[in-house]
Amino acid sequence: MAPVSFLDRTANIITDSESTRSQITLGQYVFERLLSCGTRTVFGVPGDFNLSLLEHMYDEEIENQGLKWVGTCNELNAAYAADGYSRYTNNIGCVITTFGVGELSALNGLAGAFAEDVKVLHIVGVTPSKFHTDAVVSHHNVHHLVPAPKNSNFEAPLHRVYHDMVKDRISCSTEFLDNLETACDQIDKVISDIFRHSKPGYIFIPADFADKLVDPVNLFAMPTINLDMVLSGNVFDERRIQIASDLLLQLIYKSKAPAVIGDVLCDRFGCTNQLREFVQKTQMWNFSSMMGRSILDESKPTFRGVYNGSESESQVSSIIQNCDLILHFGAIRNEMNTGHYSFSFSPNSTIVEIHPDYFKIYDSLSGKKTHIEGFPLKSFLQTVIECLDVQKLNFGYPDVVKKQAASISYDPDSPVTQSNLQLVFPKCLNPGDIFVTETGSFQFAVRDFVFPSNLKYISQGFYLSIGMALPAALGIGCGMVDYPRQHINEVENTVPKDYIPRLVLTEGDGAAQMTIQELSSFLRYNIPLEIFIWNNDGYTVERAIKGPTRAYNDIMPWNWTKILHALGDISETKTQNCKIETFGQLSKHLNALKLNDNRATIKLLEVKLERMDIPEQLKIMAKACRHT
Repeated sequence: MAPVSFLDRTANIITDSESTRSQITLGQYVFERLLSCGTRTVFGVPGDFNLSLLEHMYDEEIENQGLKWVGTCNELNAAYAADGYSRYTNNIGCVITTFGVGELSALNGLAGAFAEDVKVLHIVGVTPSKFHTDAVVSHHNVHHLVPAPKNSNFEAPLHRVYHDMVKDRISCSTEFLDNLETACDQIDKVISDIFRHSKPGYIFIPADFADKLVDPVNLFAMPTINLDMVLSGNVFDERRIQIASDLLLQLIYKSKAPAVIGDVLCDRFGCTNQLREFVQKTQMWNFSSMMGRSILDESKPTFRGVYNGSESESQVSSIIQNCDLILHFGAIRNEMNTGHYSFSFSPNSTIVEIHPDYFKIYDSLSGKKTHIEGFPLKSFLQTVIECLDVQKLNFGYPDVVKKQAASISYDPDSPVTQSNLQLVFPKCLNPGDIFVTETGSFQFAVRDFVFPSNLKYISQGFYLSIGMALPAALGIGCGMVDYPRQHINEVENTVPKDYIPRLVLTEGDGAAQMTIQELSSFLRYNIPLEIFIWNNDGYTVERAIKGPTRAYNDIMPWNWTKILHALGDISETKTQNCKIETFGQLSKHLNALKLNDNRATIKLLEVKLERMDIPEQLKIMAKACRHT
């Protein structure tokens, strides 16, 4: 008799109480648990130490629940795809690799997810359990394992060497399964910790464990693990939340010109809608951080731009200096998000940081600080909204003329430049689209775009690993299939019900050469995409910093419009390609893409730019970078 399926995913209840005494394989448990926490697509590359585990994805009960495998061209791209899947769905992105050669290839992707607080689970198939328990074979140098550094013919290798490399370094929770009695608890712990900390976690599974039997009792005791469940399960002092809420409301009621800065942790910890509701109720001026783009509704008249310290647009810096109260929600401090640590506010202002771990008030005039630890960001925001008395708001903002979009006048035969890209590209984006940018020169110009409502913007703004965005877009596209329109706030009613969101990706030619082979996966799994290749003949983002004419910033030119043919579209029926060299051609294609409702193909547009055409925003950043 085939094992029964334990959970009804729709009703989230036990469907066969008699099956609670049955045992299932550990492999089935892993995939049942992934499904129960909202992961519907798994990324990775097969290898001999994870094959037994992967076989359980094809168990009837797992296949019937729709868990999908997306095999990528390499493990690094799989990690990037899992990162993108999580950024879009806010669930766990899962990558499965094999011992050593696979997991190390994925390492850079996991490090980026850790640096940017992304929920990724890395499952590694490792050597069978006998290599950890048998005194004789534990001395064997097994393939994919590095030998002992000295006397390797006699000294035993460290079979957990890769585990030790990541534990407490790029992983918030790391478990090596060596005891079947505790294996399910260990798996659940890592998944819960990933949600709790919004950081990657690792599970190392011996190759022979996948087929061994375990007790599935946890699936009944805890049928679902998700962000809200994990955070609500934390022990918080409700009195502290109320005290902090009262303190914040007192400051707001006294303020004449408060400002909200929306930052990336609001997205990671699932309180974007609460922050938007707070801004809508109070009608406060609001700003986005560089990493917090699209968290706030940038189409609203109260949105005042992106604040990035001294690297901000001059008008944004000027406006925020008029504010006497700064409420920084989901704050992240790093070099890129703070404009090289150049945040500066009025000397008469009070600064409040609201973080998932703490609530902090700093009064600039008195120097007084208030600090409350262990803070539930979402619960706090909800409490503030519920207790807010709008009748007590008494704002008196100075008159400020909001920056108007520059008018566009151009010679259609003129070349495409970064300056005119900034004028026309934002206009091609529709409410509800997903916009992904690669690390590179164009990314810095995007900082000052004003996005339409319900657009989801995704970019690696701090770790800045070039090549990440293309495979991440694959994960985003899979997330869009698994969770259609999840990023759209349907209450706002700004996106027609029948509108199919576009997935728009912009790539520099240098970054694209890193991971371009993953376009074949878009073809293989039928993920529609619009990809712009900014062909500026090499690493212009690096040329802006140093070595503008050095050979180390050069790359081999490619014939970009032929690449999809080589990567799988032999009949050229699934893709559309074109090369753009003038501003007139670019405007024509952008307008066509904006109005086109055909989402069934991959559209690649190669846009020719001059080698040293650098956005002003990048020039400012590069200057700051040279002086740090």
